Amino acid sequence: MNQGIKFYKTYDVKKISQCHESIGPKTLTPNSRLDRWSGINNAISDWLINDADDEVAIKVAEENFQFYDPLQRKIMSDLFERFRTLVPKPLPQVNIDFFRQEVIKEIDGEQKGMYTSFQYQLQDEDNSEYIKLKAGVSDLEDIDRAIVADTKLDGETFLTAQLIKDDFDEIKEPSNSKEIIKSYFQIIREFEENRKKATPGLHCYMCDRPSRCGQYPVVDGQEPKSNFRGILISKSNLLNLEICERWTSWRAQYAIPKDVENESFEAELGQKFHSYSQKMLENNKNIFGDKEIERLKEMLVDEEEKFSIQILKKYEELINALDNEVEDQEELEIKLSEYGLGFSIVKDGIVSNSKMELRDDKVAVTFMGQADLVGRYKGRGLVIELKTGQESNDDLTEAELYALGAKLLLKEDEVYVFHIYTNKDGGKLKKRKFGESEFESIIKKFEDKAQTVANWNPNDSLSPSFNVGDWCANCDYQTTCPEYR
Repeated sequence: MNQGIKFYKTYDVKKISQCHESIGPKTLTPNSRLDRWSGINNAISDWLINDADDEVAIKVAEENFQFYDPLQRKIMSDLFERFRTLVPKPLPQVNIDFFRQEVIKEIDGEQKGMYTSFQYQLQDEDNSEYIKLKAGVSDLEDIDRAIVADTKLDGETFLTAQLIKDDFDEIKEPSNSKEIIKSYFQIIREFEENRKKATPGLHCYMCDRPSRCGQYPVVDGQEPKSNFRGILISKSNLLNLEICERWTSWRAQYAIPKDVENESFEAELGQKFHSYSQKMLENNKNIFGDKEIERLKEMLVDEEEKFSIQILKKYEELINALDNEVEDQEELEIKLSEYGLGFSIVKDGIVSNSKMELRDDKVAVTFMGQADLVGRYKGRGLVIELKTGQESNDDLTEAELYALGAKLLLKEDEVYVFHIYTNKDGGKLKKRKFGESEFESIIKKFEDKAQTVANWNPNDSLSPSFNVGDWCANCDYQTTCPEYR
């Protein structure tokens, strides 16, 4: 290892490339995926170096899971079993240190480095195999592949054990590895020379410091500290919270793997409609122009007909709804799409440390969503949400989330929220305007929700209550949940 050189993990450089504020002081944000990864890694390490009969070695190794709840123990035990299937004994010489593949570059007179790590080494007289453990669904990043390609020696093989996918494959090396490495060092240079404010996006959902980055302000101005627990509640999880705590907590707090994937034509159509509509409306000063529909038709030339017909119909309904319901159209400005809005609330709750020891302390709960479109209307903040389904009671909660988030971030006294519905009934626009009195009631409503979340035991995925009802048919855990009631 090179001494005196500032090294960045490839994971951190990837985060920096998305948002400079992703690196910095954070709360004790539980990361159940990482926690389970650590437990599985410890079990694998113990098993690899244990020369006892396999039955005994497995039993000893699984003691690493003893402090987890039954559901998480099962998840970890299953992934541990998959590793043993992918990498069966007997094995050559085993080393279980963290092995780093490093690249170094001089930036402004100082040497900087990046590294990717591997957990296990299998070694014989002539060859060494290095294994990277992956317990989640994410694939290996290009920068990790590039560093391997640039640094590997003769007789070395680098592999990933991707347990969820039952894959044990040699890492594929990109042909342009030097260009990839160069681009990532440029990211480091820009970060160190010109650190920028938060850049919100979908990556916010994976961030471990949303209550401290500035994009999702704390309602009462209290600054979360590093000893606070942090937890992020996305818009979809927020709406599920009103139905079933378990459903929300398993996604937001404990990262329990789904056992049902709810995909449909309607969902895919909705995603495509949002994408095309955002391209049409963002920074467009001619929304109602005569040639706009023709412009959309040109965009849709390569789209599947079953989608293009519906997208065109819905977009025409969207424009008609805006045209019919929005007075003072010259004061309508749409500036950004998929913009992160929300806020944080600090409450008394339960906190867990790295040793899984519980204590009473503060919990910073961040509520956030990606607003379809944001801008200005009549000199006030504006949020627009596009809906391809029917009007729902959930829409008010969504509007409140965005309105309060916009007020705190943009220092607005009033905020407009438009919901535009395009469904079998045609186009419809629902306008809401939020001011001081509305914000007071919104804060009280979300303080209650934050308190519910703060009381979840971060070590016990079975502690949040469940609620059985018609909504179970749309739940991600239709098999797992009944098993643990």
